[in-house]
Amino acid sequence: MFAATEASAQAWLPTKGSFDMSLSYTNTLNKKHYLPNGDELDVGSTRVEVMSVRFTYGITDRLTLSGGIPYVSSWYMGDFPHPGNVDDGNKNKTWTDWRLGLHYQVTEGPIAFAPYVQYMQPITDYDTMGHAASGRGLEEVWLGFFAGRNLDNLLPRSYIQMRYNYAFVEEVASISHNRSNLDIEFGYRIMPRWSVRGVALIQDNYGGIDVPIPRTHPLFPYHDQLAEEDHIILGAGTSWIFSPGSSVSFLYTESVKGKNGHKVDQSVNVGWTWSFAPP
Repeated sequence: MFAATEASAQAWLPTKGSFDMSLSYTNTLNKKHYLPNGDELDVGSTRVEVMSVRFTYGITDRLTLSGGIPYVSSWYMGDFPHPGNVDDGNKNKTWTDWRLGLHYQVTEGPIAFAPYVQYMQPITDYDTMGHAASGRGLEEVWLGFFAGRNLDNLLPRSYIQMRYNYAFVEEVASISHNRSNLDIEFGYRIMPRWSVRGVALIQDNYGGIDVPIPRTHPLFPYHDQLAEEDHIILGAGTSWIFSPGSSVSFLYTESVKGKNGHKVDQSVNVGWTWSFAPP
């Protein structure tokens, strides 16, 4: 599979009637796989391109609706393909999993706190086995929260925010494989329109199986869906507000530790966000 991140955190929700839409492009190169013990194995590379559309809408000053869907192009480069057509070297292009969520602003300061619930479901019946599979093709329900704090008392024009998320994932072959994700972001505004940030993305699975497994194993057809994939990904980025309602962003990430999944050797995300707020 591939690593994907939210375009921005939601510790501070928009006001009633506000509407944001973002378009982003992510290009990820995975050169190696992580084994269950964290060692790296070279069984070929994958390149994944993701075009994502996301939106948020302020239903009230405290309640926000969010949603989105990605379009994925992925292909495999190597001598160890999986059975089928996914790893034949050609691009696999498909819409994958749409998302819809509700966020609620409990507090705005000094610590902003906004819990949320989100539902994710595949929109197409895409292939889920292969190095270049576009996703896991499973329904998920996410429960989590965003939290953030302004750090002006320590470093003017800085902030820290985080997201914690627990995903209830559809079982495969009667095997549970839920997971949690923790994203931490530190940001600093260099100028009124220009800011920089550093991020840490941590994933921990509960259940699932270690991979690789023999092709004769009864779970082989499902091993990509069931892989107990953990990872730590670090990155840095910047954003620029070029008009009152528009901004662009750039984020670079790479894996520093993991198991049972692809190693992200380099991932680049470029995004544009358009915002409308009622007078």
